[in-house]
Amino acid sequence: MLSSRQANAKIISPTLQAGKPEISMAPLIDVVFLLLIFFMVTTVFPENRGLVIEKPESNISEPLPVKKITFQVSAQGVVTFLDNTVDPNDIERLVSEQLLVAPDTAVLIQIDKRATTEIFIKVLDACKAGGAKQVGIATSKADESL
Repeated sequence: MLSSRQANAKIISPTLQAGKPEISMAPLIDVVFLLLIFFMVTTVFPENRGLVIEKPESNISEPLPVKKITFQVSAQGVVTFLDNTVDPNDIERLVSEQLLVAPDTAVLIQIDKRATTEIFIKVLDACKAGGAKQVGIATSKADESL
């Protein structure tokens, strides 16, 4: 049986308070960080930057030491260094500055096979005038069938 106290008790239901609806930012931030990590892990960086150069072929070639300064010369004679176009007259200064930091550094010239001999000699002379003791020319391996 119900006691008098239980019979007089009112049933209280929770009331909903109307307020502004909120969107939680935590899941959104989690998704953004997951996407960031995904793209950082899956991104492939190209090893060869800058100009697309068709290198001349050679049957005899030797690799340069690990430390090297690379100049790229396009078929049109445009010289680039560290992805920046440089004036051929500035090459001597650039080489001497780099050799002050690391004196045993070699210079690599990646020259397109369609470039003129004149620009090649300019770059080569500027490298030697800048103090380079080892200057190499990037080549492709020649076909053995020739």
